[in-house]
Amino acid sequence: MKKFFEKYDLIKISGILVLISVLLTWVIPYGYFSGSDMVIEDITRVGLADFMQYGLLGMYYFTVLVTFLFVLGGFYQVLSKTAGYQKLIKGICEKLKGREIPFVLAISFVLAAICSAANEYFPILVLIPFVITILHRLKVDKISAFSATFGALLVGTIGSTFSTKVVGYINDAVGSTVDTYLLVKILIFLFAYVALNIFTCARISKSKKDKKFEEYDKFEIDEVKSTKKNAAIWPYIVCAILIFVTIVLAYFPWSTWEVTIFEDATNWVNELSLFGVPIISYVFSNFVSFGTWDIFTIQFVMLFATLLIHWFGKVSLDEVFESYGEGFKKMAPVVIILLFVYMILEFAVMFPVVPVIVDWIASLADGFNAFLAFIAALITSLFGVEMQYVMSLAGTYYAATFAENTDVIAIIFQTAFGLISFIAPSSAILMMGLSYMNISYKEWFKYIWKFLLIMLVFVAIVITILVLV
Repeated sequence: MKKFFEKYDLIKISGILVLISVLLTWVIPYGYFSGSDMVIEDITRVGLADFMQYGLLGMYYFTVLVTFLFVLGGFYQVLSKTAGYQKLIKGICEKLKGREIPFVLAISFVLAAICSAANEYFPILVLIPFVITILHRLKVDKISAFSATFGALLVGTIGSTFSTKVVGYINDAVGSTVDTYLLVKILIFLFAYVALNIFTCARISKSKKDKKFEEYDKFEIDEVKSTKKNAAIWPYIVCAILIFVTIVLAYFPWSTWEVTIFEDATNWVNELSLFGVPIISYVFSNFVSFGTWDIFTIQFVMLFATLLIHWFGKVSLDEVFESYGEGFKKMAPVVIILLFVYMILEFAVMFPVVPVIVDWIASLADGFNAFLAFIAALITSLFGVEMQYVMSLAGTYYAATFAENTDVIAIIFQTAFGLISFIAPSSAILMMGLSYMNISYKEWFKYIWKFLLIMLVFVAIVITILVLV
């Protein structure tokens, strides 16, 4: 057992938080907020049957994320075996050799910026295996590669500007708007981006001097196939461009920016009729406009791209199915970690004890106290996993109780959620990324704690200024 947890320390660390979530239900009563009032009921203990039941229900509640990870694995396993894709990767790496740091800075900014604005951050993961393969071939160490990809998504979370996945839920809960402290959010984004990449670039330089390199790419290309001179790379260039453009167009909040062109075009296509019959809608069902896509939709894009690879990349269906099976197997550990993370959320929502803790923290001061609110937001974010649940567990209470401070509360909850996401065993992006790249929690903590300390001081200064002005 000891060797198992040494090898799979992410399961251990997330399992500990699952256990804490369970134990809290044995000592703290069930509670919830009704406006600004605290309603406390009896203790509702999570028993063994509940534990097993909700563990299995995670597969049901979050099926879309499970299938997304499996399809992602299958898609990239197919790509990794095609000569054209392998040739494309080698060509890119030859151009970038010696320019690793500029590439890291550029790709980190792009990923962070997309995450900061996009409605959903999970679809952005479609781009990351491609980037990681390039970084791996450039001999960028795995911690730096993680920081430039998954770490960039976490920067986009703490510095969220328009994302409905973060800012949208906060605005709904506290009554703020996307314009509320927008410049402050941009400042937080830029500071986090610069601070994280200072550590990343320093580590890259140091690792290059040490000349130590540990393999980490799950979908490393085949050196034998990539030497084929007649392998066409144009289908893969087109595929990469289309996927990137699709993610940007499909998941940006166009309605927030009052851009209606995609919605109008989609309605026109859906209503297109032949002899009074909406033939497009009958045959294909209604298309969903850009800006309103969900996680299921991007999976169809990957499956369609796989068909294009089959047709133009001359990959047989047998190879496609075999590769998807191999990809599923490679992504299985990531899926397991994901289910552990969301089990924490299930217990926090189904057996809510966090509101009782939040109420106790808030009662330590008369009136609004930004410091206590930040602590409450950190604790809620630790168990809430996603912003919508963080706000339902505690955010709405703060908005109702301290209505005159809602703008500051919005920043407090966003920064607390963003900070905890860099280190919490309940951070989906963090734990999936660590599992994907086979990085232990200890390795990540040793790297990130200084950055977190700097960010904590910076956030404290920002919140103090906002409270005083």
